[in-house]
Amino acid sequence: MRVVRACGGRLLWSWVAAMTVVLAAATGCGEGPPRRDCATRVWAQPLHAGSRVEVIGSWDGWLVPGIVLTEAETPGWLAARVDGEVAPGEYGYLILEDGEHRLDEHNPLTTFWAEQGDLEVSLLQVPDCSLPELTVTELKVEGQAMRVTASFAAAADGAAAATLTTTPTAPTAVGALEPERGTVEATITGLARGKHSLTLTVTDEAGRTAQARASGFVQPASASWADGLLYQVVTDRFRGDGGASLAAPVSPGGRAGGTLDGITAEIEAGSFAAMGVTGLWISPVYTNPTEAREGRGDGHMYEGYHGYWPLASRAVDPRIGGEAALDRLVATAHAAGLRVLLDAVPNHVYEDNPRYAAHPEWFSRSDPTCVCGLGSCDWGTHIQSCWFTEYLPDLRMQEAAALRAAYEDLLWWQDRFDVDGVRVDAVPMMPRAATRRMAHELRAAVAGEAPFLIGEVYTGAGTWGVDVIRYYLGPDGLDSVFDFPLMWAIRDVLAHESAGFAAIEDMLVEIEVATAGSGAVLGQILGNHDVPRFFSEAHGDAGGDPWTEPAAQADDAVAFARQRSALTLLLTLPGLPVLYYGDEIGLAGGNDPDNRRVMPGPATLGPEQQATLALVRRLGPLRGCLPALGTGSRRALVVEEEVYAFERGEGEAVVLLSRSPTSESVVLRRAGAYVDVISGEAIAVEAAGTAVSLGPRQPRVLVRAGSGCAGA
Repeated sequence: MRVVRACGGRLLWSWVAAMTVVLAAATGCGEGPPRRDCATRVWAQPLHAGSRVEVIGSWDGWLVPGIVLTEAETPGWLAARVDGEVAPGEYGYLILEDGEHRLDEHNPLTTFWAEQGDLEVSLLQVPDCSLPELTVTELKVEGQAMRVTASFAAAADGAAAATLTTTPTAPTAVGALEPERGTVEATITGLARGKHSLTLTVTDEAGRTAQARASGFVQPASASWADGLLYQVVTDRFRGDGGASLAAPVSPGGRAGGTLDGITAEIEAGSFAAMGVTGLWISPVYTNPTEAREGRGDGHMYEGYHGYWPLASRAVDPRIGGEAALDRLVATAHAAGLRVLLDAVPNHVYEDNPRYAAHPEWFSRSDPTCVCGLGSCDWGTHIQSCWFTEYLPDLRMQEAAALRAAYEDLLWWQDRFDVDGVRVDAVPMMPRAATRRMAHELRAAVAGEAPFLIGEVYTGAGTWGVDVIRYYLGPDGLDSVFDFPLMWAIRDVLAHESAGFAAIEDMLVEIEVATAGSGAVLGQILGNHDVPRFFSEAHGDAGGDPWTEPAAQADDAVAFARQRSALTLLLTLPGLPVLYYGDEIGLAGGNDPDNRRVMPGPATLGPEQQATLALVRRLGPLRGCLPALGTGSRRALVVEEEVYAFERGEGEAVVLLSRSPTSESVVLRRAGAYVDVISGEAIAVEAAGTAVSLGPRQPRVLVRAGSGCAGA
């Protein structure tokens, strides 16, 4: 619903997308500049004609009867102003209709009512109208210039805007302020390639300030996440300072010595650009403990090399380079047009993290400690309260202060290091209210290109996982989750050859239907740091004990062919392909921690690994050249037991896969001249149909000869 108010000949717009809104828009009525209006109203549509609809909330101790909603100007809607002195802050509320309470189903933000057993209730945020407000209304990046437009709303006393300052204050930054209209404009010119931020600060006549920040990319490596390729790095296992290759750790659970500067060196060397990588997902950079700890009842010792044991929630581990190294990495990535995601761990801390002792009420507790999946502490019943291990206390996100600390941490990392988003760890171990609040706060902090949030929603194989991942998506939820259901199907079809290609097509269709309208860009994966490597699944030795029976880095031509087919599929499907470091060369690895081996040096790669890397270097950049691979439609052409073909867009790309040990062929009927990007072969397709041959386990990706992308 849209509310329009006319004040002094000017139209003012306020979006009412939820049943509850806080009208904090500039009214502009009367003399002086537009000013804030913080009248707090609740809106609702009754479920039954003639029913009594009320609102109850924490502002008065949940008193019943509540405030009755009456007919609003808009037909079919009821509304009420929350009476009394409601101080700025956050409150819980519920809609009551004939005594039955419900959440405000149009309000995505919720909180919890502790006195009612952590009952989930809707969240009401009342702003402080004693302060002015500055809101970015438009950001444009054109060439080497970035222009920001904002709107100033005066505090309740009507004090007009007086001065404008911009940060950075370089000579190329020019700002303009119109106090009576409350409009602000600022432009920065002469920008180099990379990410740029502009902070506007307006001071009013009473000396109070309002601030807004906007960020934009000049010449990003991809226009959107869907057009890109995300590369996952486990920092400790990737590269040492200067890009040095690493020796395997003495123990599979020990540190190998990889650093942030090692990643920076690979950016500078062009390694990521050669693969068409447009974004980097960096493993957690938090300071972790130095001592080794026993794993989940397996008797082996592990170090916090992976970063998932936050000892300090706002500090970069000095062993990977500290804050200065992260600054260098982000700056170098942005200068190359690359976006950077940090791996965020809001669900738990290490037991020596100061927060555990200082705020015991923030954590889930039981006697004995409920460790996920051990004994009677099953995952299904206790997923939001169990601990990963006895030394990783689980935060109760139902506790408002704990949730606030979690999203304020994310805001700190975003602001301090100018990162472009986060990968959120262990999403199902927190209530959905937590991830929605994190998304809301991160998006509200910076205008322009919104931070990207991709969540780890781990599921097993089967279609049941589709509903699980869908639950966390949507405009008010996460932007993306990893598509584990499809990953398992790809492994069944291409790594194990235990199902036909229909298993992939059926899963794709189910996911497409389930996520339609969510706005999500799913993260497509072949694997990650928590599952055995795809290559070892294809080779057949992924299930051994990682300490005594690690998977072999075998010279297995069939396994490498399967790897290349899977990579072809990954890099041509809709969504955001996520490439786990080492998968581009068919790195072996069984169960954790064998799946986190050090990245081999280029000089050590065998012929099959080099051929696999060459395929990625052809198909990765193709996504940036051919928009149809990012946001184009997908249509299946052939779905058989051994052969699969689909097109992207209107035939801009045709993908052919065969897992047969013998030669096959596929008849194509979209006439035109094509080039196989993988082999370089020219193929002419006649209108009556042309049989395109496929060698044993050969993938092909055909693009139109005149597209300019045939040599990508």
